[in-house]
Amino acid sequence: MAPTRTGSKRLLRDLNQNIVFNLLVEHGTLSRTELARRSRLPAATITRICGEFLTAGLVTEIASEESSGGRRPILLSINPEAGYVIGVKLRQESATIALCDLSCALKHTCEIQFSAGAAPHHVVDVITGAIKRCASEGGIALNQVIGVGVGLSGLIDSQYGLCRYSAILGWQDVELGPALEFKLHLPVRVDNDVNTLAVAERYFGAGRDAANFLLITIGRGVGLGIVIRGEIYRGGRGGAGEFGHTTADTSPGAPLCECGKRGCLEALVSDIGLLQAAEIHIQDGYDETRLMGLIQQARAGDKKLQAVFNRAGNALGIAVANMVNIFDPDRVILNGEGLRAGELLLKPMYATLPAHIFGPARQPDFVVGSIDETIWARGAASLILHEMFQAPIYEEDEETLAIDHLLTQATRASHRKKRKEG
Repeated sequence: MAPTRTGSKRLLRDLNQNIVFNLLVEHGTLSRTELARRSRLPAATITRICGEFLTAGLVTEIASEESSGGRRPILLSINPEAGYVIGVKLRQESATIALCDLSCALKHTCEIQFSAGAAPHHVVDVITGAIKRCASEGGIALNQVIGVGVGLSGLIDSQYGLCRYSAILGWQDVELGPALEFKLHLPVRVDNDVNTLAVAERYFGAGRDAANFLLITIGRGVGLGIVIRGEIYRGGRGGAGEFGHTTADTSPGAPLCECGKRGCLEALVSDIGLLQAAEIHIQDGYDETRLMGLIQQARAGDKKLQAVFNRAGNALGIAVANMVNIFDPDRVILNGEGLRAGELLLKPMYATLPAHIFGPARQPDFVVGSIDETIWARGAASLILHEMFQAPIYEEDEETLAIDHLLTQATRASHRKKRKEG
């Protein structure tokens, strides 16, 4: 972790800006009086910060419909189009690019393909071109983008933007973040894809009102995002949450996982694990349509395939119960393409949980998220927005704070607009 910043006027200014910005994000609209009351900052400080935000176009003013008599109060709200962020969800031989506004609302998406096993420098070139195309097609100049977030599976050093190891991509010690920053001349943040999704759920989704939650994803792989007191827990080397590679079967005939080990939870529960259990050969590569066929056959009454899903659901239930016993979360969010199996997988999971959760009344809320490929790219985009929400108490190698960069960009855009109109 970066060292803590020492006290200074700039630190105090940055903290006050962050408090006001977060209050507006959390509550949607607030008056200056309400901002002063909730922040406990002097009215003069609130007036100055709001003035800077208004000049930059970061916030807008709207008249309240309610009044206790006399002049209606003016409310402030974040202008979601004051800046933009781009997210990249990187897969084995493809990627989804998402252009989002400051509320993480999707503005435009692009899909790209590349060869499995492609060299990292080639993938960087393809992603760079796709990011520029996505911004252009979305009607946004690249200088309106405040940063790019990238999510991919594997062990990721988020502090330095390094992919330490990704089994799916076949990468080891790849400087993905620095390479993209060099090409794009924009801040780039890289993290494990499940962590990026957890960040999005924390600020914009089912985790907004839960300080402690687990995000479990099921699909091509099985992943876990851990949020403790509102922050992602990444572990000592960025490898926390490798839920799919916890051992679920120690028998001699345990299924082989893509990581090379036997008996991993992923080998039982993931799409590929289900296909292998159904004795469908996948040497030619993963094909989503085959899994959909299995689901349809099981729903139509195929007992053998129902047993495959039942076994996977039981294994998932035991594994989730273990995580509940360890972390005691307020909520568990389930997401990913694997949830298309619905009750075939979830019914045995829910049935198994109570027998393995320790103690009475400890079962957390369970929320099933939407099955949408673009949510992964939006999660990656939220890495940049996350920096804007964080209290600026750490040194970051003298980098400009995300909110300062946004204010500068927004002010320049506002001045350009005024010159055109004048």
